[in-house]
Amino acid sequence: MKLRYLFTSLVLLSVFMHFTWEYLVPFCDTTSMYWYLANQRKWNPSGKILVLGDSQIVSGILPETIAALENVPVEEVIFLPKPSQQPEGIYSDTLYLIPKLTNLKKIYVNLSPLNTSKNSITDAHKQLYYSFSKLVFTDLMDPMLRNVYFPNVTDLLWKVNIQIFPYFGLSSNLNRIFYDQTVQTDLKHRRLEFDSIQKSMEERSGAWIWKSIGKDPSITKDEVFQNLDTTILAGKRNGSIQLWNKAIQTWKEKQIEVVVLRIPFSPQMEMDLNQKQGNGVSDSLLQSIQLEANGSKVKVYNFKSIFLNQYEYFADLTHLNQKGRDVFAKVLKKELLNHSDPTAKGM
Repeated sequence: MKLRYLFTSLVLLSVFMHFTWEYLVPFCDTTSMYWYLANQRKWNPSGKILVLGDSQIVSGILPETIAALENVPVEEVIFLPKPSQQPEGIYSDTLYLIPKLTNLKKIYVNLSPLNTSKNSITDAHKQLYYSFSKLVFTDLMDPMLRNVYFPNVTDLLWKVNIQIFPYFGLSSNLNRIFYDQTVQTDLKHRRLEFDSIQKSMEERSGAWIWKSIGKDPSITKDEVFQNLDTTILAGKRNGSIQLWNKAIQTWKEKQIEVVVLRIPFSPQMEMDLNQKQGNGVSDSLLQSIQLEANGSKVKVYNFKSIFLNQYEYFADLTHLNQKGRDVFAKVLKKELLNHSDPTAKGM
């Protein structure tokens, strides 16, 4: 009898959480908001162009820009990047989406030191995956994805637990509301951010200037970033390289054209990367992808050096602002349409 009451209580608790957790998401951090809303997004199953990647594409490229480059209606551009995205997420999306997109012709994706090294974003991605992504069959069956997401039974059980009781996926966000004064004073701002991202999902397929909330933030040449240290990005995460190679191989096998982009960081970030050799691994991988390209199916465009003096084009260290995005769109169109130098200047 007690077991039945316990089971009934757990079922009711799960139902309650599933019906109410969406009201708590606006109090989470920006990346969590974006992942939640991105996973609610409807996408066109007859789309021809797929865009994957991280927040650099989210804030750096409009779906309309891709549509103009490919001469297709914007409705045929499936814009599915997510902040803190890693190659395992890109490969997972590949396995999930390609069988469903029978008209898919081309994929745009960005590659950078942030998704070839082991860093804080690697761990953040895994937690975001646990909290907001659905548990799909391919993630369990593919040995590479299983090794990344579920290296042991405990991780799998934690993911299942969050699927049943979604509040646990928000716990790290919500706990801070009660003890972090900075978060407490930021709740109104977070609500505005949530509304802004939600609007971007509806009107721009999720393209969004990072933390802009209706304005166009920019940095200056004299601005100092105390925590800027790209030393960790110089290291290679072997799992990332293997996953990137696996994703590229899968796209080539499916005869899908691929455009791999290295989107520029701010001048401060690029200079620090150069000083600390943080570009070494990603540049090497980009060169390898280009050399091993299947005919003209895979193209690499490395734009790391195009905005080394244009501080006003960036919202922060890693994201273009609206002004920078508009200029970058012109650079993309010129470079991709002319095909004069498929590796661009910084390669």
